This record gives sequence, structure tokens and C-alpha cells, in this order.
Amino acid sequence: MPLNDFTSEGELAKAVLDRLRPAFHIRREWPGRHCSGRPARIDAVIRPRDLAPWRDDVVTFGVEFKLPPAEAGIHAYTGWLAQAVDYTHVDWKGLGRLRILTCPGPALWLDRIQQYSQADSTVSLARRLSGQLGVGELVLRWTHGLTIAFNGEHVWSERHGVVRGRTWTMAPRVGSR
Repeated sequence: MPLNDFTSEGELAKAVLDRLRPAFHIRREWPGRHCSGRPARIDAVIRPRDLAPWRDDVVTFGVEFKLPPAEAGIHAYTGWLAQAVDYTHVDWKGLGRLRILTCPGPALWLDRIQQYSQADSTVSLARRLSGQLGVGELVLRWTHGLTIAFNGEHVWSERHGVVRGRTWTMAPRVGSR
């Protein structure tokens, strides 16, 4: 299931969330308020069904789905990433601030559009910087299935369960890292 072969964001969201349902509680179209006072709404929030293998007692992610066209330029990429960063500053109703997942990951989109290798420093920098800003990726990896990644590192995957989530906090961070 390539994540860029869908005709609409709704179709992509349904397919991905159906695959996540065995491992996560899912709520669609979750409201919140940005620190600027403006209302916000994210495509979905997901919470693991089993918190035992996670480091944190509470783990919840916001998920934003996007299908930028293949011919879109760097403006579409940076705009999408800026939207995701904005969402890390939202007080989500009853949940507080969350780490945000983009699906598919914008770094993978940059990789495809710019034809960089995954090891390329530009893509690596994009993943690391977005991860430091509280934005991760919900991507499809050949040997892992659907995967939650921050800083290019697997936190959770369909096939391997919780990986970095055992030792890394998933709580939003502020200040020194």
C-alpha cells in the first residue's frame, strides 16, 4: 500500500487508520485552540491500546494527512511542515499539546521530489529538525509496515511494536533538548 497512490486525503486517512485500529484508539477530526487563540482541527488523534511497553503513562499523537501533488515545489513541502509545527502549539481539547505525525512523511516526499537518497544530509536534516520541533512521520516501511518515526528513528511499527517508544518520551518538549 504505497501512501502516495490515493486519489484523496480522505481515502488515504481511512486506509491508514484502518490498519492502525488494532493497535490504537482513533478519533477523527479533533478540535483544539492554537496558542494564538485561533481554532484548529487535526485529521485524527491516536492513542495506543496497550501502554505497557511505552515509557510514558500517556501517549497520544495527532495525525495530519496530506497528498501534495508530485509537481509541487519546496513551497508545498515547507508549508505542510509549518502547519504540522503549528499543530504542536495547539491545546487539543481534553488532551493538551501533542506530538504531531505527518502522513505520509514530508521528508519522504522531499526525498521523492528532489531525488535525494535517504542518507542525503538535506533529508536527514529535515527529519532531525522536524523531530526536534515535535513533528514525526507516519510512513510505510517495507520491512516494518506502518511506522511512527521521529528524527528518522522508529518509535513504533506494525511488525515490531514499540521500539524507541520504550526509552524515549513522547511528551511534547519545550526549551533545551
